[in-house]
Amino acid sequence: MNTHPSDHGLMDADARFDAALRARHAAALAQLSLQVRAQLAQRRGAALRGQQPAPRQHRLRFAMAGFAALCALALGVRLYPQGVPSTPAAAPSAQLASSTGGSLPLDEDPDFYAWLGSADAPRLAME
Repeated sequence: MNTHPSDHGLMDADARFDAALRARHAAALAQLSLQVRAQLAQRRGAALRGQQPAPRQHRLRFAMAGFAALCALALGVRLYPQGVPSTPAAAPSAQLASSTGGSLPLDEDPDFYAWLGSADAPRLAME
């Protein structure tokens, strides 16, 4: 093993660091409750014996998730419209077009669309 003068300072720093960490670990362990210490001892013993932890039962979680899915399905069925109109949504405009002689009022006035593209339309809309 090489022992240079600079190695002793490095080893002393490592030893001090290890001692500080061990002291903090001991202080943290001293503040644990008896119940937590007992659980840790049981788990450590089981790990040393090679036992696997018991699988958690998720029955309650699965039941709650299933109930939530069932409620969402029932709500969706309840809010879904039962009677869908057989005519498309454009039927009112078709009725308006037939009552005005075959064309809509906006179709008859191309100047309206030209005015929408002008610089006056945004200024008027801001007012």
